[in-house]
This record gives sequence, C-alpha cells and structure tokens, in this order.
Amino acid sequence: MPLNVIVWPGPCKKETHGAVELNAGPRSSSARSTRGLALHGQLVSLLVLVTVPTLVALGWVAIERNRQALTIDAQHYHRVLAERAAAAIEASLAQSTTALSTMAEVMASTQVATDEGRLELASALLRGSALKEVTMYGADGARHGGVHLDGLHTPSPEVLPEALRGGGVGAVLRREAGPVLPLAVAAPSGFLLYAELPLEPLCELVGALGEVPPLRARDAVVVIDPLGNRVLSADPALVGEPFGLDAVGGAPSFRQPLSISTEFERDGAPMLAALSTLPAQGWAVVVQEPRAHAYQTLGALQAAVALAVGLGMVLALVVGWRGARRLVMPLRSLVDATRRIARREWIRSAPEVSARRDEVGALAREFDLMSDGLRASEASLVRETEVRSALSRYLPADVVELVVADPAQLKLGGERRVVTVLFADVVGFTRLSEQLPPETIVAVLNEYFTFATEIVHRHGGMVDKFIGDCVMAVWGVPQTRPDDAAHALAGAEALRRWVEVANRRWKQKYGVEVQLAMGLHTGLAVAGNVGSEKRMDYTVIGDTVNVAARLEASAAPGQILVSEATRRAVGGASEALEALGERSLRGRSAPTMVYEVRP
Repeated sequence: MPLNVIVWPGPCKKETHGAVELNAGPRSSSARSTRGLALHGQLVSLLVLVTVPTLVALGWVAIERNRQALTIDAQHYHRVLAERAAAAIEASLAQSTTALSTMAEVMASTQVATDEGRLELASALLRGSALKEVTMYGADGARHGGVHLDGLHTPSPEVLPEALRGGGVGAVLRREAGPVLPLAVAAPSGFLLYAELPLEPLCELVGALGEVPPLRARDAVVVIDPLGNRVLSADPALVGEPFGLDAVGGAPSFRQPLSISTEFERDGAPMLAALSTLPAQGWAVVVQEPRAHAYQTLGALQAAVALAVGLGMVLALVVGWRGARRLVMPLRSLVDATRRIARREWIRSAPEVSARRDEVGALAREFDLMSDGLRASEASLVRETEVRSALSRYLPADVVELVVADPAQLKLGGERRVVTVLFADVVGFTRLSEQLPPETIVAVLNEYFTFATEIVHRHGGMVDKFIGDCVMAVWGVPQTRPDDAAHALAGAEALRRWVEVANRRWKQKYGVEVQLAMGLHTGLAVAGNVGSEKRMDYTVIGDTVNVAARLEASAAPGQILVSEATRRAVGGASEALEALGERSLRGRSAPTMVYEVRP
C-alpha cells in the first residue's frame, strides 16, 4: 500500500488584487526620486517652443520678403541706370560722329571758294567738338593731310585700317594721353575723315554715374565689348583690361537691343548686376553692386527680429513660470496626498485645492472620492483575502477563483466534461520509506509536490489531489480548451525532465533517486463538487480517471504511457509517441491501445 502523506501548505503569502497591494511597505526612495523635467518646466518649455519658433518663422518670412523686394528694387535701378548710361554714351558718340560728318561735308563743299576757307571752317567745327584732330585719307587708305588743334598734333596712321575704310567705329586704342576711340566717316567726294575720340570724358561720365546713390562707387558702371574687355571705365588705365563677367563672356556680340539683370561673383563676393547693350557700337553697359551692399538694410531688420525673438522668449519664460506655479502648487499638494495614500493613509485633498472651480479642483474632488473608495475597498479585500487563504488549503487555485467569483459554486453536483487525466506516481516509494527517515521522506515529497503543482499549473492544468506519493492532475476543468490534451502531454514531459534534474541534488543530499511512472487518458468525466454539505472536494469522477490510473500502474519507472484517445486528441504532437500495442488493463474487459512518450 502506498503511504498516504498529507502535505499542508506553508504560511499564507502576500496576496495582491488589482493595483492594491496588501501588507505592502513604502516604496523605495530610488523609485520616488526617478523623475524627469518638472511640470512647470514642461509648461514653460512648451510656451517657449510655441512662441519662439513662431516669432522666428514670422521674422524669417519678413526678412525673405524684404530681401526679395530689395533684389527687385536693385535690379530695376540697375537696369534703369544701365539704360540711361547707354543713352548718354550713345548721345556723346553720336555727337562726335555728327561733327566728323559735318566736317566731311564742309571739306567736300563747293560753296566755299578756297581751301583756306574750308580748313578754317573745319577748324571751327573741330574746336566745338570733343575731337582734337581730323586726318584725311583717300579711297585707297593713303593719308593726305588733316586738321588739328594748336599744340595737340598726334601722328595718325600712314594707312587707314581696312576695317575703317567704309566708315564706322574701330577698336579702342591706348595712347600716351589716354585711351581713344577711332572714328571714320566717308565724304561725298570719295575721301575719308579719320579722328580719334578721347575716352577720358566718357570714363569720367561712367565714374560719375557710379557715384550716384545708392551705388556710391566709381567702379559700379563699366562698358564692355563682347569679349568681356573694358571699353569705358572710371579708371582710364583699366580700359582694354578683361572685366570677367561670366554671365555674358560667351556672347558673340551686343548688336541686338538687350536689357537684363544677372548675378555673378567677383573675387568670391556675390554681385548683382544689370546689362544694357549699345547695338550701334556692339558694346554693353554693366551696372554692378555687391549683394551685401544692396542688402545692407536687412541688418536692421535682422536685428529687430532677433530682439523680438529675445523679448518673446523672456516674456514666455516669465509668464509661463508664474502661470505654471499657480497650476503646479496644488498639483504638488495632490502628489503629497497620493504618497500618503500609497502608505494607506486614507486622507482627503486640501480644502483650498478641492474648492477650485477649474480642472485641478475637479481632480481634487475625484481624488477624495478615490480615497473614500479605497478605504472601503481595503476592508473588502481583506475579507476576500481571508476567504482565499482559507479555501486555498482545501481547493485548487482555479476552483478557489471560481468560488470567490461565484459562491454558488460550493453547492454539490457536477457536469460532464471531456478531460485529460494524468497520474504521476513515485516508483518504489515503500522501499524508500524503509531506507530514509520520515523527515527526509516528507522533505522529498514536499519538494516533489511543490514543483509538480507548479509544472501542472504552468501548462494549464489543475492538481486534483495528492494520493500518497501520487499526483492526480486534470486538464479541461474548470475551463475546457481544444488543446488540453497537448498541454497535458507537455506537462508530463516537463515533470519527467524536472525529476531527472532533481535526482542529482537528492542523490548528493539524501543518497536516493526517485523515478516516476505516469499515465495519461482522455475522455468523458463528471467534474464538480463531491462530498457533503459540510465537507466537499472539487474533483473528476468516471471511467476516464480509472483508465489513467491503470495506465500509470502499468508504466515502468521513468515511463509515460498514453491511451489511444489521448493520442487522437493530441493531434500534431503525437509524433513523439511510440506504439506499444494493445494491453489488458486491470478491471477492463477490452484491451487498450497503449503508446509511450519517447524520452
């Protein structure tokens, strides 16, 4: 006969329910001290984050729009100045060309009787123009003489260049007195008049235009040819030097009317510029201005925006801090009250906080209701915990939960359920009882029952009872799941593995090893309360229980035997089962197909 040992549970452990912990001491100071940015700091930061980016965005929009307006104004002014400079230069050149044409007509006129008269008239015209000397060439380009002002004679070319024999404007020449512009006009009688127009007056005109506000720079206006070389410049010494305007450097000519705005870099500095062509001469007037100079008024606007952002930040900090303190102080009072609630001091909030007519006051009033409710709940939980502690000595944990939820479950009776029953027995326990002291036997059994209960519960089962050294566990009660059989099989395997590990410790400590024989069967059983009105047990009864017990009795040490019904209920997990054939079980007339769970 197996030894019947009753194992009583140890002292009642601390019970928890919901968020309330009974017999809980104060929380650690490290948990209370873990905190981030305070609420008033968050509110102030939020106000700053709302105010400052808005001011920055508005300032940026204002600056960008001002920048665009300055760009448009500068480009418009540059184009107007370039067009006016082009008109002034064309007028000056036209005046010189007209004077030279008039001289040609005078030299060829028959109305003046003598050559001396024609020369005297030509000299008068010469003194009234910007020209200093006029030379006469034949149709073949050979020089025949000329007219010049007293003391200003400059040797002219012996042969007129081929490009000027049809009249027109030549390339700029550099003379000791300064740069000059060759001009040629054909006379009606077939000869040509040639003159060199000094460019210093035009250079002075260009420099004066550059000094006009807001440019205020003599080198702001320059005239270039299609190759990008200076034709007119405020500094006459730079005439003929490359200007380096990449935007028009590749243009073949300026023979078409054109007025554009452009941008380029000079010595690494961004420049704004406008270009207006002189189609008759093939030149272009360029008005240039550093972008920083054109945008200099933006500095004041940027300073104003920076000041506004700074003042907005300071105002946000001051207003936010004062407003946040008015909100945070009552919240701190509620926090302190909450900490006392955590110590189970059922207090109410401060009267001045609960009397507020805003959301904080509403929170305080709800806090008072919570405190009153917790005081009542604690008494209820204490009573419920006492009931749980008392019932847990007699009933499984799942059954205890059912009884606590519905005390009517304590009535006698049951219902039919499909269950899977496991019997796990210690093989050779009688021999062990003879070899070991009773205290050792109790210690081993207590450890075995404790871990067996944990394993069964972890796999969704219920420990029905301890029968001496045997554990009876059931899957499918009080709740049924479709994979109960698979969980039961997994629980049996886990129990066998745990015993293998525990044997090493028991061998070292007590000098003994324990082997289990287990049986599993699935079928219909009656589950419910069995007993009397004063003493009852929640258990399962039926042939299914008997078959599981017979399978355990047939199992060898360390063997897990499974019935055909359990194998079918297991489904996919049945691959771990090995058929042992049909066996006759004690008390049953028909043989039973038996399977073994391979180690």
